[in-house]
Amino acid sequence: MRRGWLAITALVLLAGCSRTPTGVVNDVAQTLGAANVKTIQYSGSGAAFALGQSVSPNEAWPRFNLKSYTRTVDYEKEALRDEDVRTQFEDPPRGGGLQPVVGERRAVGFFGGDKAWNVGADGAPTPAPAAAEERHLQIWVTPHGWVKAAAESNPTMESRTVDGRQVTVVSFTLHGKYKVNGYVNEQNLLEKVETWLPNPVLGDMLVETSYSDYKDFGGVQFPTKIVQAQGGFPVLDLTVSEVKPNAPADIAVPEPVQQAPPAAVRVESQRVADGVWYITGGSHHSVLVEFKDFVTVVEGPLTEERSLAVIAEVKKLVPEKPIKYLVNTHHHFDHLGGVRTYVAEGATIVTHESNKPYFEKVWQAPRMISADKLSQSPRPATFETFTDTHTLTDGARTLELHHIQGSRHNESIVMAWLPRERVLIEADVFTPPPPNAPPPAVVSVFTQNLDENIRRLKLDVRQILPIHGRIVTMADVRKALQKPS
Repeated sequence: MRRGWLAITALVLLAGCSRTPTGVVNDVAQTLGAANVKTIQYSGSGAAFALGQSVSPNEAWPRFNLKSYTRTVDYEKEALRDEDVRTQFEDPPRGGGLQPVVGERRAVGFFGGDKAWNVGADGAPTPAPAAAEERHLQIWVTPHGWVKAAAESNPTMESRTVDGRQVTVVSFTLHGKYKVNGYVNEQNLLEKVETWLPNPVLGDMLVETSYSDYKDFGGVQFPTKIVQAQGGFPVLDLTVSEVKPNAPADIAVPEPVQQAPPAAVRVESQRVADGVWYITGGSHHSVLVEFKDFVTVVEGPLTEERSLAVIAEVKKLVPEKPIKYLVNTHHHFDHLGGVRTYVAEGATIVTHESNKPYFEKVWQAPRMISADKLSQSPRPATFETFTDTHTLTDGARTLELHHIQGSRHNESIVMAWLPRERVLIEADVFTPPPPNAPPPAVVSVFTQNLDENIRRLKLDVRQILPIHGRIVTMADVRKALQKPS
């Protein structure tokens, strides 16, 4: 891609191009003024949305106010810098995505070489390997990035009718595996770019970026309206107010990121009670519960890699009993991303009844970019679903599942309760702060609702095993519910 601008320059010099794929790319390059654009920076405001964090299946992702947004792209070095400032949109909050935002939340993310990293308030870089693939791809779905990528490829084209208008769709393969479609209108402006990214839940996830209201910025045409959708719903709705072609873009991979070893899945287990283990080691945890002839795992989060590591730990802790059940607390993608791995393992998925149709639908999507174990060896998923309460038992041990009624985090979220051990397992509705930390700046409506459900069910909770955080007691919940002074 670093040679893309040279290829564009050569194309622009060609006279009288016919409407071949190369000719269409040339026409778009001329219209956009792309030949001399080596970097670009654009800024604006609008709305951002949290992918996979909707309050219920099939609803749009939760929205945040996007107070400011700036993206800087270096096409020659294949580097990117994103900075945004978000504020809370819906109050009280509804859905996930680290809600509520108290005041302003600033995020700065980078890509360079083959590395992704974030920079926090202290200025220290933190590797973000899970973001590398998407951030790299985002470079080449910008209008000028698309032109440069198409110029280096062997594009094809076809004519399509979209909303009653004829558009030319120019297609090519990026990096040997990503199909990219660019929709070009009669004014030789790029209206939309389609591509697909691998997603643990959605498989080959459609990413659509729409461009409109082009304006001239120093001889370069750039859209002032950008809308990107992932998985069928918007993740960005941006009104562009400023564009700087060839702006300085000093994006270098920091030494700590460059020297960081490849990310490895870390799994640790802690025995909480007889036959009950808290399996931690990352941002998301699971819980293993042993029964007479089988075991149950509560939560299969994040990715197949995480679930395979947890399954290996389960087999080490209880080597001769099969994983009969996987309990899924809710459909948010970070809690659903490893569930297919348990289906491949032969486990029955226990979840709220509203989730089953959604899981069955999204799991039908193709997984050609990155196959998982279930797509390599397909088998139907087996479910046990419920509305309010469900019990798993072997006659001696009982694991109760209760719908957390009225939760604004997720309408079908459930918690697990071990009555004999007086242990509660919950996800997202209470994430304990570090020990001795002051009470939060605002009282969480999610935690208030959890407390109401514990009282409604008359649960005498001795310990709480959160899917995020650390083992706590009800005293920690009560502390979190104290109003700030």
